[in-house]
Amino acid sequence: MSDRTAPGAGSVDTHDHPPISFPEADWMWFAARCADLSIPDAAAHRSQLEAIYGHLVGVNRWFNLTRITAPRDYLKTHVLDSLVVTTDPRLRHASEGDWCADLGSGGGYPGLPLAIWFPRLRWALIDARRRKADFLQAAGTLTGAMVRGVHLRGADVAVQAAGADLHHRCHIVTSRAMAQAAEVLREAAPLLQRHGHCLIFKGPAFDGEERAAAKAACPKLGFRFVSERRVALEAGDPERVVVVYERTG
Repeated sequence: MSDRTAPGAGSVDTHDHPPISFPEADWMWFAARCADLSIPDAAAHRSQLEAIYGHLVGVNRWFNLTRITAPRDYLKTHVLDSLVVTTDPRLRHASEGDWCADLGSGGGYPGLPLAIWFPRLRWALIDARRRKADFLQAAGTLTGAMVRGVHLRGADVAVQAAGADLHHRCHIVTSRAMAQAAEVLREAAPLLQRHGHCLIFKGPAFDGEERAAAKAACPKLGFRFVSERRVALEAGDPERVVVVYERTG
């Protein structure tokens, strides 16, 4: 439950919500999992992750962003999960200054960690709630990348993307825990340039009806299926699925 009497209540200013250091055992676990998953440079980004963590926890005391705030849970469920695409060639080979968008960014995941790992790209963190977009704009200043918090409502993305200078300009759109895949593709289409890619983070429930619905929607929305990657964040966990679609129309 939010605490509107907490220090910094009502403010998304990063100065009101300082970094929080991760316990060493939790950080060492995270660094080891990054190495196991071929995610590079974890140590180089510790201070940035502690900064966005402190900001998230501070704002979360009065504005509901996430139920997951314990350090190891945060590192696993928000950060590690976001970074499983760092080896994706579409991100690694993007040109400096290319726009990427995180659709339905919410608390900033996967967008904020990806901005930290890929600071040469420009990031639009999009949410339907203006207050969340304000939070994302502030959090983006902690990443070392060019990050914009953007207020776009799902039903109006096609119209509003032009006003936000994002219409068919994005090299990559990511989305995590936002909606069914077919709906994500519909909202991503006005943002993506031709031959741009949509990377959708899903859980095991993606198998079956949701996959079939996305497949059926692809030709109507101007997409083609490219690939799926499955990964377990930790031994014994359900597999995460990253599904990649290319905009062809």
